[in-house]
Amino acid sequence: MIAAMPKGADSPEAQACVKRWRAHMDYFWTPNLDQLLGLATMYGESPDFKANFDAMHPDLADFMREAVAIFVAARK
Repeated sequence: MIAAMPKGADSPEAQACVKRWRAHMDYFWTPNLDQLLGLATMYGESPDFKANFDAMHPDLADFMREAVAIFVAARK
């Protein structure tokens, strides 16, 4: 996802990352679209999740939320 950031949250690369992230969740849980967006939002709002994302890139949590929001909107 970090490599896709310069291309934008709506780029095919970022959307492919979201699609893979979503598919990976099926190993544990199958969220509906609202739950998926809620999880991505939590990445930026939960101090623990945000710290993990910030360690990788300071804008990653916000970018992930934006990319997931685009992914969800395209499927509603």
